[in-house]
Amino acid sequence: MVVVVDPLYVSLFVDDPTPLAMLLVHDAAYFQFGTTEVIETPSAHAHLRHKKYSHLNGACVGVLDDMKPSWRTWTRGDPHVAWVYVVGELPQSELSSQGARTGLLDGKHSFVSPLAATRRISVRRSPDGTGRWVPAHVLRPFVPPGVPDNVAVQRVRDLIAKGQHHSRGKNNKRLLPEPIPPSGTSSGSTPPPAKRRATKIHTKEGLMYFVDRLGPLPHEIVRTEMRGPPGHTYKVLCMRPVEPTGATCQALGRSSTDATSVAPEAFVQKNELVYLRERFGQLWYGEAENDGVLKASLCEAVSRFAASYAKQPISAARAFRSLAKCPDATPTPHEFAVLNPETQSD
Repeated sequence: MVVVVDPLYVSLFVDDPTPLAMLLVHDAAYFQFGTTEVIETPSAHAHLRHKKYSHLNGACVGVLDDMKPSWRTWTRGDPHVAWVYVVGELPQSELSSQGARTGLLDGKHSFVSPLAATRRISVRRSPDGTGRWVPAHVLRPFVPPGVPDNVAVQRVRDLIAKGQHHSRGKNNKRLLPEPIPPSGTSSGSTPPPAKRRATKIHTKEGLMYFVDRLGPLPHEIVRTEMRGPPGHTYKVLCMRPVEPTGATCQALGRSSTDATSVAPEAFVQKNELVYLRERFGQLWYGEAENDGVLKASLCEAVSRFAASYAKQPISAARAFRSLAKCPDATPTPHEFAVLNPETQSD
């Protein structure tokens, strides 16, 4: 892949159609991204501007650690975050023709395009409608200008034969330590990791889950949106904290105004969802003892869970025992005796 004249601008996209940051790769040769400089960031992260890294992967890690520290907990369906807007003849059949389907932050990113090694393309700093977005690492190899095509093709073959088409190879593992654990709850404790899910997790509007990085409050799905650059979009979930309704506030002796506040929205990915049963008991018998807002939110979650249970509503007491994973003989807190008393017989 020969980039003629143009500087190699790389945009970082994370859960938003607007680039998180703009990078400039000062030197790229064959399968290696060289010195990379951060040239554009939001004003709140201006301290990153003009900072240089020895290669593109290091720059991506540095920017994400500063601006999106939760990235180390991601299990993204699409691992690509670094994109280049290219103009020129670049057949899709020649892209990603060698290596494995890996991404820039996985420590290997070995998916490359040797069949396109002699294509001439141009790079735009921002999209102008004449080209398309391509993952940065897929554009490799970058053949230096002036190298004859036959020489470039042979050089690419030799590097692949020697296994040198992995960008930075094993060194990348040093940049990727074990994932940072979730931020935990408001008391500073870190919840245990969620269990692996053997079944499909549903994402319909109104369903409730915990999201560790958003704190201890249960959250409900408000809507879904598609994010990412054109042609490479993926689904994210818009969620907000479960707020007590007027009925729950009345049952708990809280002011009815608590039910009218506008909860902040947050965007999460499907892999971040934690079933209510995996956190509820821990929170109810722990932090909720001294946190009225958390207790009210948990009570509301129980009430909604009871009302939507399968095809037949159940009592709040039974719903509580289910979410807290308590035996049937376990006495239930008095709060749930008044939420829906007409169904308490079970």
